[in-house]
Amino acid sequence: MTKFNIKSMNPIVLKKNKNLIKIDPRDFFKNQNSVTKSLSEALLEGDKEAFQEIIIGYLGAINKEELARISKLPIATIRRVASGSNYNIETLLKITAAIKKAA
Repeated sequence: MTKFNIKSMNPIVLKKNKNLIKIDPRDFFKNQNSVTKSLSEALLEGDKEAFQEIIIGYLGAINKEELARISKLPIATIRRVASGSNYNIETLLKITAAIKKAA
């Protein structure tokens, strides 16, 4: 996983001498290598909640229709997983294999 560096971020000026940093989490989820590494780490650590959050975040950042085409899963199934619904191991394997194919 890439190390976080606060100095690489550009501040947003709100008021004089007051700054915020703009962070878009979709940037992380659009990087398939980061997603793959994070999923692997969560799986190896047995962290089910982190694994589910990564899958849901990834599905929120990508084109679900394209994932449905690559994974050969119905778009309704992908939308259910993206909303946090339960899914079976077969669905999970198809989604993770599609992440690798899309990379």
